[in-house]
Amino acid sequence: MKVVEIRVDSELVDRCIRGDQTAWRALVLRYERLVYSVALAICPDMEDASDIFQQVWMELYQRLSDIRRVEALPAWLITVTRRHASKTIRSRAGSEPLDENLRDLRQQLGHIEREYALERALAQLSGRCRTLIDLLYFNIEEPSYAEIAKRLGIPVASVGPTRGRCLEKLRKVLG
Repeated sequence: MKVVEIRVDSELVDRCIRGDQTAWRALVLRYERLVYSVALAICPDMEDASDIFQQVWMELYQRLSDIRRVEALPAWLITVTRRHASKTIRSRAGSEPLDENLRDLRQQLGHIEREYALERALAQLSGRCRTLIDLLYFNIEEPSYAEIAKRLGIPVASVGPTRGRCLEKLRKVLG
């Protein structure tokens, strides 16, 4: 986590401890995709994932004042989500047959953690770089350089060099 993110999380946690419901909603919104992604990776059933989501946030709410290192909050959320999801799977083992070919969850969870890190890094880039990277790498319509240039209001010949600079900034943010 970068200093700015730690500061934002620290402020949100402090406000939550003081009972600020707006801060609590912001904290949940900030990390909801991470928690759901991990829960769904382990328990693909949406109802189970929703239950796990609630359990994780309840546990965080109860332990919020115990958090000493705010920069470890994403890792804490991943660990607690994995623990609750595993407990859910174990509780179902008596009533439902377990899939004999369980996926390699470590690989999938590693993928989720990398996606989360990328998402957070992209959020730290300027709007222009975020838009450019989104158009080049995440837009299913795969716009041409001409379409991208028009959207960004830059010459077509500038798209490539701008992409290079934006990717370099992204590399630095990712560390």
